Amino acid sequence: MDILNVSSKGQIVIPEHLRKKLNIRKGTRLVLLTKKDTMVLTKETDAERALQRMDKEDLGWLFLNEQALAKDWDTKEEDEAWKDL
Repeated sequence: MDILNVSSKGQIVIPEHLRKKLNIRKGTRLVLLTKKDTMVLTKETDAERALQRMDKEDLGWLFLNEQALAKDWDTKEEDEAWKDL
C-alpha cells in the first residue's frame, strides 16, 4: 500500500515502482472511479474490464476494508506519524 500526498494544486504523484509495474508513462490516460469517500484509479484501456470484474461483492469488500482500516488509521497519532512523509 502506498500513501500519497495531495499538492496545493490537487495533484498526486504515482510512485515510480507502480508506474513501471503498470506501464504508466507521460500521456497515459487514467480513469478515476469514485463512490462515497473511495477512489479507484485505473488505466483508461483497463477501465471497462475492471468494472466488469468488480462485481458487487468485490466492491463490498473494498469498502468494508476501508472502514476496518479507518478505525486504526484515523487517529491523531497516525496523522502525526505520517505528516512529514
